[in-house]
Amino acid sequence: MHKYFNLESLEGSFHLADGNEFEKTLKDTENHLKFFWNFGAVSLKLAIDGQQILLQPNQLLSCTYLQKITVLEEHNQPEILFLAFNRGFYCIHTYDSEVSCSGLLFFGSNYNPIIQLDEAEILRLRTLISVLQEEFDTRDQNQEEMLRLLLKRFIIRITRLARKQLFNKKLPEKELELARQFNVMVEENFKTHRQVADYAALMNRSPKTITNIFAQQGDKRPLEIIHDRLILEAKRLLLYTDRSSKEIGWELGFEDPSLFNRFFKTHMKIPPREFREKYAQYSF
Repeated sequence: MHKYFNLESLEGSFHLADGNEFEKTLKDTENHLKFFWNFGAVSLKLAIDGQQILLQPNQLLSCTYLQKITVLEEHNQPEILFLAFNRGFYCIHTYDSEVSCSGLLFFGSNYNPIIQLDEAEILRLRTLISVLQEEFDTRDQNQEEMLRLLLKRFIIRITRLARKQLFNKKLPEKELELARQFNVMVEENFKTHRQVADYAALMNRSPKTITNIFAQQGDKRPLEIIHDRLILEAKRLLLYTDRSSKEIGWELGFEDPSLFNRFFKTHMKIPPREFREKYAQYSF
């Protein structure tokens, strides 16, 4: 099955696929935000930015349009439900106040967030997907808005689960929101802002407040999140482009190529050139 809706005026599109159409649709939606839901009994093995991910039954994974994704091996017909949409159809940044998924499901410090679904949630999502399938087949003037509303409802449900599973449940909602906003700020500014104090100023908070929130969360320190985002982008550019280390360093805001090489080697234990040679097989 592959159902889709194209919004030509904004170059927007929304896709729903499963079974034999899943992998083909994945290849055709590289510039889309994505959900992978394994609702079968067989695991799905993926490579995401060179990292192997095993999506177990009853798990759901969200990915961004920046991530390079491929299915690593053939499976015994895994039952995968795949949703993909681009900014032209539904912009999560524009509607951040409605769905609050930026910095959590997408562009968060956890770059491959996996959500575990229980029986009750599976039933709710199956019902929602069933309504969504019907709406893809309904051609009238209200179709676009109905599809967008159903997608928003799906995102909200998964975001609620992510808040419970990916964040410390003991943190107050206000502090959870600050952690999410910090992740969004890092995604938008990591090439130009490298200190926690830079983001604290953007958020009108003190660096100590932000540091304490992540300490309570038991997650990475804020500075680690900033550095990890820089390293992730550097790895993507090394693996998926032919730009030199010097050009990549400049793009990431390092005026001196030696500073970029030192930064990369400190985190990855090998210099950029060796990393590119060692992991060239992931440049699919």
